[in-house]
Amino acid sequence: MLASFLLTALTITGLMVLWYMVQRLWKKTFDEYVDGDEDVLADRRSCSDCGCTVACKKKAAEANAG
Repeated sequence: MLASFLLTALTITGLMVLWYMVQRLWKKTFDEYVDGDEDVLADRRSCSDCGCTVACKKKAAEANAG
């Protein structure tokens, strides 16, 4: 029973560390697009999936126009 508890605790901790690493890498990749320390993936909600791998020029143009 203790072994299954420890395995579960380590698995959850491992997933949390993995998610933290995904967030940091995403922020590093889209540094000019992300503002603040909040959930960096949430800033990409309005992404239209155009396939670009850099900061969205269309989104930046919309922000400057408004």
